[in-house]
Amino acid sequence: MNQVIKNNGNNKWLHLAFGVVMLISFFLPWVAWEGNAVSGYAMPARDFFATAESKFGLGNPFPQYNFSLLVFWLIPVLIVLAVALLLLKKKSALFVFIAGTLSLALITVFILFTKTLLSLGVGKSVFSMLKPGIVLHGLAAIGFIFSVPASGSLKKAGWLLAGPVFALASFLFIEKYLEKETHTNTGEVNIDYTISSSELIKEFSLNDTAANKKYLNKVLVVNGAASSVETAADSTSTIKFADSTGSYAIFSLEKSELSVIKNIKAGDEVSLKGVCSGSIFSEILGTTSISFKRAILNKK
Repeated sequence: MNQVIKNNGNNKWLHLAFGVVMLISFFLPWVAWEGNAVSGYAMPARDFFATAESKFGLGNPFPQYNFSLLVFWLIPVLIVLAVALLLLKKKSALFVFIAGTLSLALITVFILFTKTLLSLGVGKSVFSMLKPGIVLHGLAAIGFIFSVPASGSLKKAGWLLAGPVFALASFLFIEKYLEKETHTNTGEVNIDYTISSSELIKEFSLNDTAANKKYLNKVLVVNGAASSVETAADSTSTIKFADSTGSYAIFSLEKSELSVIKNIKAGDEVSLKGVCSGSIFSEILGTTSISFKRAILNKK
């Protein structure tokens, strides 16, 4: 009997240790994309896609659902709650399972997205871009789930797999959706709005909710001086318009535009036609980024 009590006590402190490691590692860097460190909390803080888009032209394909990313704030909240309940000798299994599942789902998204960036010529390998924080968080999440008191191993395994499976299925669905969407020829689509880059950025900065409602999935022609022009190894390219506040509109151009894009440099006046994917507001930087997909040079 004394041995059982002793083992339960050891498991309790091991469980608490896993929770503490999870909590700390959530705020550590998880990946580094060409020197741009991204922490676990960057996803719910909405800086994950903001960094990918501003640096590599790869943003959130569904920015209208940015609010759903806030669910990952439940990870630190539920860890703290679960630890508190355990110390009070109350049931905490459900909170542990949800926190662990969300953590493993988030890790899966980080790895899959990093793999996508690798295909665009960013980094040398997925492994080289991963930081110790993501490994610590993953191992701690597994340990947190399996060390929870009074639950069967099969149930724990189910929660363990749920997050990664759901994240992978969602990622593959989005990948197929975007692949199908690229078959639409932007040049043949009617224009909904024509606007200058400065006016567009100002409109989103003043009221992004109203601007997203007005422009989301609409075809725009945007005119202005290019702030930067970038071309990736896979022949994809981006052109960015930025203002003095750091807010910007970024256009991901079709590969067919590459030969013309090579002749454009920062400061040149350009006219671009593309489909607005909406905006992302960075709470840390205090800037707004507006993304466009399937963009082409507008033939005036």
